Amino acid sequence: MRGTPRYIKLSEAQRAELDKSYKQGQKAVFRQRCHYILLSDQGKTIEQIADFYQTNRMSIGKWFSRYEQQGVSGLKTNTGRGRKPLLSVDNAEHVAQVEQYLEQDCQDLKQTLRKLAEDQGLEMSKYTLKRFLKKLGTATSDLDVD
Repeated sequence: MRGTPRYIKLSEAQRAELDKSYKQGQKAVFRQRCHYILLSDQGKTIEQIADFYQTNRMSIGKWFSRYEQQGVSGLKTNTGRGRKPLLSVDNAEHVAQVEQYLEQDCQDLKQTLRKLAEDQGLEMSKYTLKRFLKKLGTATSDLDVD
């Protein structure tokens, strides 16, 4: 054990908010982070929580600090993580280009993929293109994807 144990003591309102977030949060990782704080309020040490969740104590301490600084919203994962999409439905140029290619040859996604690679320099799999079309609301069940 290092230094003095660190605990987070909660008021009734904070406990109720965390309990609700722990039970109704959309993401499992968010609910888990809420549980870290609730366990600390119950007298569990960082080491005990880390052992229970099989993670390291520094990670638990980081979430304690974020909770103290930002409250429950600090336990959510920040946006902008992960790989950026090759095609975006928010990008009008991407949408127009793909729709143009599909109008030319709507039965063969391979042609659309080839044209995107040649004209835009966008190399991607057919599954990436299918996900993009699905987000657009374009039916891909009729398309030849082999």
